[in-house]
Amino acid sequence: MSYDKDKLPEFAYQWFDNFNSGYLVLDPNKNILFCNRYLSELIQLPVSDIIDTPISQYLTKASSIFIETYIYPLLLAEQALEESQMSWVIANGDVIPVVANIRLTEDGTSFWSLYVCTNRDKLHAELIQTRDQLVEQTKNLYTLATTDPLTGLLNRRELLTQANIISHQANRNQSSYAVLAVDVDFFKKVNDTYGHQAGDDVLVALAQSLTVNVRQNDLVARVGGEEFLILLSDIQPNDVFSIAEKIRLNVAAVIVHNIQITVSIGAALFVADTNYAFSHIWTLADKALYQSKHNGRNQTTIVTH
Repeated sequence: MSYDKDKLPEFAYQWFDNFNSGYLVLDPNKNILFCNRYLSELIQLPVSDIIDTPISQYLTKASSIFIETYIYPLLLAEQALEESQMSWVIANGDVIPVVANIRLTEDGTSFWSLYVCTNRDKLHAELIQTRDQLVEQTKNLYTLATTDPLTGLLNRRELLTQANIISHQANRNQSSYAVLAVDVDFFKKVNDTYGHQAGDDVLVALAQSLTVNVRQNDLVARVGGEEFLILLSDIQPNDVFSIAEKIRLNVAAVIVHNIQITVSIGAALFVADTNYAFSHIWTLADKALYQSKHNGRNQTTIVTH
């Protein structure tokens, strides 16, 4: 059925004017045949100035293209469209987001109901902002829960979590990994001589040295005051000693506040088919570390099962 504005009773206009949403009727050429007071106030023009003007006059260029290329082809196929958002341009040039429900009749006349969705968009933006804040807070909480606050390395708990996963994978894949227990030599003397702040600076510099000398998929953790642990994943047994020695020598080259430190290292290797737990390999590495300390410090000791 086509729309005939001359046959619409006067009281019907009054009804439409009392709705707190916009109502439009467009002819097949998309010219406005009818609009209610809500639209008139939104556009900031009298109804008489709006009638017989193209709807594109009140839309952004992008929205006009959207109507031509998406909305009307879809209406031709389905005759109705719900919650289509577009940008409406009012008399002073401001752009306002609106949402429209549209129905198309067989003769090409379209009936529109729409409302301004500024508040909805504002709420959506606030929800997005809140979501992003929660994501960031979650990341911060995860960082606090898994890393050492001084050095930024993994803490003991997160090390155990990740190391156990690597250990199970190594056992399943028949691969090897090594555990290096690293301890700063005479660290108490550093604190007693230079103060705890200098000691903290030394630990931070040491952590950086350990990190740059391992691969991205290796684990580096601070597991005690001056105790560190490195897990070298998927490592060849013959490479363990040379890697540990490289780490030890690089640490000896680090100087902080004119303080030069050395480390003792104990290394243990997980070999496929042994089925040892990570905790057992760590215990072996600690025993090797004790041997390095006992034998004079600043050296690497490797133990086998």
